[in-house]
Amino acid sequence: KQWYQRRVRAMRILGPKVSNCFFLLSCWGTIMLLLLGIFFQTKSVILLKDIGYDEDRYESAALTCFIAGGIYLVIGVITYWQKVVNDRYSALEPETTTIVF
Repeated sequence: KQWYQRRVRAMRILGPKVSNCFFLLSCWGTIMLLLLGIFFQTKSVILLKDIGYDEDRYESAALTCFIAGGIYLVIGVITYWQKVVNDRYSALEPETTTIVF
């Protein structure tokens, strides 16, 4: 049991609040960028003002959005892993009660 406690402490990189925040941001960023990449790939009329009539720019923007969405997905996996580590770490800590007057 002590070996497991040392191992969990060694893997902890982010705290619980930061990992929750990054996880939510990466979920939002992944969904948004993948949808934006799909819209660029289908040459959506809404994006005509941003890109213009050049078809190569649509494909380039779609690829860029898909790559950025993949990066956000990797960050989301890492922060989810940190959430699990923090949950295990907090389960191993003895509970302390603080009374504030």
